[in-house]
Amino acid sequence: AAIQLGLTVALAHFLTPADFGLVAMLLPIALFLLLVGDFGLTAAIVSRAADPAQAGAAATLCMGFGTAVPALMLVLHGAGALAFMRPQAADLLVAFGLVTALAMAAVVPRALLESRLLYGRIAGIETAANMLGAVVAIGSAALGAGAWSFALYHLVMQAGRAAGLGLAARDHLELNLDWRRAQPLLRLGGWIAAFNIVNFLMRNLDRYIVAAWLGTDALGLYALAYQVMLLPLMAVTWPVSAVLVATLGRLRDRPDAQREAFLATLTLAGCITLPATTFVALFSDLIFAALLPARWALAAHATGVMAIAGGLQSITAFTGVLFLVQGRVKAQFWFGAGATALTLGTLLVCATFAPVLPALVLAYAILTALLNLFYLRMMARLLQTDVRRIVARIAPAVALSIAAGALALATDALIAHWSPGARLIGDMLVFGTVIGAGLLARRATLVRLVAILQGAGQAARPAPTAA
Repeated sequence: AAIQLGLTVALAHFLTPADFGLVAMLLPIALFLLLVGDFGLTAAIVSRAADPAQAGAAATLCMGFGTAVPALMLVLHGAGALAFMRPQAADLLVAFGLVTALAMAAVVPRALLESRLLYGRIAGIETAANMLGAVVAIGSAALGAGAWSFALYHLVMQAGRAAGLGLAARDHLELNLDWRRAQPLLRLGGWIAAFNIVNFLMRNLDRYIVAAWLGTDALGLYALAYQVMLLPLMAVTWPVSAVLVATLGRLRDRPDAQREAFLATLTLAGCITLPATTFVALFSDLIFAALLPARWALAAHATGVMAIAGGLQSITAFTGVLFLVQGRVKAQFWFGAGATALTLGTLLVCATFAPVLPALVLAYAILTALLNLFYLRMMARLLQTDVRRIVARIAPAVALSIAAGALALATDALIAHWSPGARLIGDMLVFGTVIGAGLLARRATLVRLVAILQGAGQAARPAPTAA
């Protein structure tokens, strides 16, 4: 996530909002195809043991689907079926089809490593792939590649992931074309895949609403704000959720240990994501003034509002772990479908009657807040605990973030005559000092929570096989 944030800031110096908008319209197509081709196998393999033959059948199924995607797009392009698109857009779409194929090759190897809790190895491979892709993207953008710099980033990054993860998981994989062996995984993964698709629609169809009513320039601004909103989920919630699924799934016969590990995770995650999103929400104008060219200034307000939504989602998104671990994938799908319908319906109404970016962003944030109240109650129900217990776990991080924000705002008023860069550094120092002092004051509690997670991890590790 840190690499992607740095990449976004760097590319914003070379690219225009229209370039970001073009990629924001095309990339979701590749991601959608990736979700469909995943078949829910990632979550199925992580939460249920898969033998090498099963995993090998699943891997060739994914790779077969992935190979078909760019082949089909090339055929459509050659036959003129993409003539309704701008030439650059059609070429980029074919390139993103190849991105899908490379990503599909990594699906099962990554899931196998996750199921064995080898997250350090995964992180090393994916960090190296991201760094290599970022170097290529920034270099190409500096040479004038425009929107193609995004495509080059994803191509290089996904190629690195596929090669690295495939090599790391080769001992756990027996490639074969007997796809019947993958049926048990597909049966579990079907509803998971359906939920992933619904969740994808909620997080991506809004881009087409913005593009249709406000244009690609506005979409570029919205896409940048949305990407910042996703950072706490990408950096903390989603990676930690993957670990939780693998860990809590092995503690099904110990519900109390499951509950305590989940609540400990929620508390620790909140100590990271809530302060970060609070700072962005309060100082988005200053951040944009200090770090980005003036053409991005209109995205600052949207980013501040979306950061609030990102902070809320970074907590309630953990509800998905409970649905999956408890096998309630059908319920997860229907809840996701309802949330998607509400979100897209709200944005459509807002785009029709108030077609301006600030109004759409505000509507999204308000709806997110209301939905997150519902998800908190659902989280409590799945944990078989009181919602007040969950609120009590995240309340200290909320209070500390507010206090740090208030002191940082007071500081900013005193140094308002400084340059934007100097002001941003000063505000960050004050905010960070308050957060650090608050976390230090809670050191004993945080250490205890880490110990709970370590104990859960040790209990969940597979027993070593006899020689």
